[in-house]
Amino acid sequence: MKRWVLWCLLLQPLAVLASDSALSKVMQALAAVQSVKAVFQEEKTLAMLQEPLVTHGMLYYHAPAYLRKQTLEPQPEDFQADGDWLTIKISDQDRQEFNLNGHPQLRAFVEAVRATQGGDQATLERYYRLEFAGTLNDWHLRLTPRDPRITEYLTFITVGGQEAWIDRVEMLEANGDRSVMTMTLP
Repeated sequence: MKRWVLWCLLLQPLAVLASDSALSKVMQALAAVQSVKAVFQEEKTLAMLQEPLVTHGMLYYHAPAYLRKQTLEPQPEDFQADGDWLTIKISDQDRQEFNLNGHPQLRAFVEAVRATQGGDQATLERYYRLEFAGTLNDWHLRLTPRDPRITEYLTFITVGGQEAWIDRVEMLEANGDRSVMTMTLP
């Protein structure tokens, strides 16, 4: 029995190294992608609703710092992050702009997807503790917020994909609300 425990302890660093190597390969593959256009479906399970809210739309990414989530149905919404700015349009008359430097909670949400798609591990590690599982062909990256101000709103985000394609983003909020967004090619 003691031998098995010793072997497990000795092999544990090798598993961490293998995971780090796979994460590096995924980040390199993602960083090589200059632009992405995807169709998304998002299912939000909210405590205040009896049934999940399902939305559809388009996602756009352009390296290094442009991310757009354009909801088309059931109600048009447009979220655009470009550099340090986030623009939210709910309707033609309702437009808000935020400097992300002054809103760390918003920046953390934006960077969860933008920095992952950009293969920017350093930015991800600034805002989240990273837990990686899988290989380049099928991977999952769990992001747990580092900042206590963010943990008031967010428990974790899990991003999954194959090679340089993100196909799923799951978010669990501190209040129990959950959203799962899946992406496919247009």
